[in-house]
Amino acid sequence: MKRKAIYSFIFACSAILLTACGSNDKANPGDGVHGKAGLSIVYESTTSDSGTGKMIGHYHVHAVDESGEPMSGLHLKLSLINGVKEIRGRKLQHGTGVIKSSQPITFDDYEINFSQTGVSAGDSLIILPSSGKVDNSYLGNWEITGVSEYLTLKENSYHLEETGGLTYIIGKEERLLGGRVATVAHIAETDTVETNTTITDANGFTSFNVVFDPVLAGHTATVGVSTLGNRMAMSKIISFRGGNFVGSEIKVPLSGGTKIVRMRLMIDPGNGGTENLIDLDIAPSSFIFDPADKCSLNKAQSNLHTDAGGHVRLAINISKNKSKDKNSTSSGTECTVKWNGGPGSIYMEY
Repeated sequence: MKRKAIYSFIFACSAILLTACGSNDKANPGDGVHGKAGLSIVYESTTSDSGTGKMIGHYHVHAVDESGEPMSGLHLKLSLINGVKEIRGRKLQHGTGVIKSSQPITFDDYEINFSQTGVSAGDSLIILPSSGKVDNSYLGNWEITGVSEYLTLKENSYHLEETGGLTYIIGKEERLLGGRVATVAHIAETDTVETNTTITDANGFTSFNVVFDPVLAGHTATVGVSTLGNRMAMSKIISFRGGNFVGSEIKVPLSGGTKIVRMRLMIDPGNGGTENLIDLDIAPSSFIFDPADKCSLNKAQSNLHTDAGGHVRLAINISKNKSKDKNSTSSGTECTVKWNGGPGSIYMEY
């Protein structure tokens, strides 16, 4: 039985710029780095492809050295996790990962036996930054080549030291939505498509795209980027964006009591069709009630997780309207319910 290790941490999923520990030596182009340097992953925009029906998220990576100067000629490998392997019922494993500087490099978690999970060779491991765990030598994306009690990793890292207390995620590009809809997101538009590798330009930039099925809009994924060999790396949790989020407007009589209704939430990707928003948790504050003094959301009786048809269950507390109520903001007899849809109205999945 494995030993149980407990680590304290503060998870920082919003971090996009990494300043790592190490020596002050500068990198040679294509050789990676082991000084204080940084990679950032930045979202730009999302467009739709009417020919394929896919959506395309546009991103770039920027590489700088310890002085903030651009690093050109860096060979970078990109990975994306869309379908997450749940371990002990969790998608993110907070602060329990251990990486070891063996040959080949291995990754462990003393709380679990990986051979008894759904993890398999070919899956990606991405280590995320957390409090005090921001070294270039282990962050970012790794390819899993073997699974036993621990994981065997493909890549190298010249200055890696055994490190515990790591936050990590494991998965692949394909996932099931609602337990039945197979969807894929993948990295595209890199210099070498087969291996998802790219090279930074004279200003330290390189661009890449994330191509995804419209039904994935609003869902969460993880991107990792790393140099080869002498490692510099970064990872970022993203949400699939783009298109217009829409909800079916509902009108409820101002007759008093609590009314149960279903609202269908969708995305219009701009290619002539719509997709249901499946398996998403919606923020209660994103629903608008008019008149607000006569109707409101009953959170306790509502179910704001979308089903396979994109529906949420709204319980609405309704006051009985009096025809001569001068304090009412409504001159009618109905409550109008709308959804203020957008990326900020959908909770990230992890």
